[in-house]
Amino acid sequence: LAAQMAVTHVCAMDASRRYHWGSTLAQKDSAERAMTKLTRTFTIQMEALKKNRAKAQQVVRVERVNVESGGQAIVGDVTTQGRGSREK
Repeated sequence: LAAQMAVTHVCAMDASRRYHWGSTLAQKDSAERAMTKLTRTFTIQMEALKKNRAKAQQVVRVERVNVESGGQAIVGDVTTQGRGSREK
């Protein structure tokens, strides 16, 4: 992914150079379209890299809770220690 990102960046900078030095409207338009596609691709690659590097974190969100009369509910963050971590 990093190698692909490096190539995408180099190509985007080349398209930027072609846009800057383009003398006709067709040349500038072509370079602009290429630059736009490449920078969008680079952004998507950055998001993929960030997602890949991020630690997996599972989130459980409760949308609706019903507590019947006589029942009990806990409101707030609940953490568990997992198996085998009982104190003696």
